Amino acid sequence: MPPLLLLRASILLSSLLSPPILVASALFALKRRRGPVHLWLLGAIVVANWALFVVFLIRSETPYGAYYRTFWGTDALLLLSLLGLIVSMVASPVKWRLFFGNAALMTLWVCIAYAPAHWLSRDDFGSVSVDGHPVPAAVYLGHPTDMEAEDVVLVRLGDGDGYLLDFDSGKVRKVTRSEYVRLPGGAWCLSGMQEGAFHEALRPERLNQFRITSDDNRIVIVQF
Repeated sequence: MPPLLLLRASILLSSLLSPPILVASALFALKRRRGPVHLWLLGAIVVANWALFVVFLIRSETPYGAYYRTFWGTDALLLLSLLGLIVSMVASPVKWRLFFGNAALMTLWVCIAYAPAHWLSRDDFGSVSVDGHPVPAAVYLGHPTDMEAEDVVLVRLGDGDGYLLDFDSGKVRKVTRSEYVRLPGGAWCLSGMQEGAFHEALRPERLNQFRITSDDNRIVIVQF
């Protein structure tokens, strides 16, 4: 196994196992000191949340557990992780172990189960033209699932207009500036990038091309 791949696997495994290890350590300390019941309850909640995350991974459709289609339960468990993180900050005398256990669990939920449906990386490939004239544009690529054919692209034109392009369906939808936030290295869609009313694009003239009619009846062409 290449060293870089081995390092990545070690980091992922450490992140996955750290919540129950840290919580178990905290509970052993509570047992010795006969800690209050609410800290035991917090530890049990963290373990239960972690177990649900493991189920999420096992039921996923990829070897690395990246079945990105989330539902309301994902949001609820992410909120539970956040509340556990806040409570553990004031817990004593084992607050640091509970804190880092919750922090690791919350990071796993965000990175693997939540962010892929919202995060698009800056990836300026392809070209954009309006009525046949090349125009500057920022292109962001998202992977809401592990299937390359189901990628979603956010194209932001220089005038602020934006479009989401769904490679799986070949459909598009216009997005406003309030629907996403540009961050270093990418953009964050406030709602899932596959949500919203997508519609059929104009018939492409070339392979890997999206043709879109803008609000002012201009033809926007995105060529990959």
